[in-house]
Amino acid sequence: MENVQLFLDYANINSSARMSGYKLDYNLLLNDFLVSLDEGRFLTGAFAYVPKDPRSEHSADREIEDLANSGFLVTSKIGVISGNSYKCNFAVEMTMDIMRVATSNKPDIIVIVSGDGDFIPLVRELRKMGIRVEIASFYNSSSRELRQIASGFIDIDQYLNNQDDKTNDDDNLDQLTMISNYDEVVKNDN
Repeated sequence: MENVQLFLDYANINSSARMSGYKLDYNLLLNDFLVSLDEGRFLTGAFAYVPKDPRSEHSADREIEDLANSGFLVTSKIGVISGNSYKCNFAVEMTMDIMRVATSNKPDIIVIVSGDGDFIPLVRELRKMGIRVEIASFYNSSSRELRQIASGFIDIDQYLNNQDDKTNDDDNLDQLTMISNYDEVVKNDN
């Protein structure tokens, strides 16, 4: 049995999903695809890093609660206004937490759910420590070098395509669903 620690860069993955027309069910993604006991992988920790819009600090409360209910330990912080949007980078916090876990818990596998090239030096260091590092992301929105230096790459597009097939077969739209106009759904949810 291999022990797995998972770190989710929520803004990076959620943005990529939205650009692809998807709304992710993070519970299913975590438990059905990224970590599976059937494959001899045992999840010992799941961490999510969620930015908060400084113009509406509670707008992410539902997402944070859903992630927590899915088993993630959520860290959030308020971003900084930048033009018509805001910025909130978690690369330093994630790197510090990942290195702490790597040295204290010594997991067999660390899964970084992000396509951000900022994690390239971290992945190199973890691999030098003998830890298998998997990157889970959308292929087209992930750093090519990050995919290449990782021990393995998990293509979330593949998972979504498999889920679409299951949804069509089972006619069960409660699972992961492709949404043609994500922005309208989000507005209706709020």
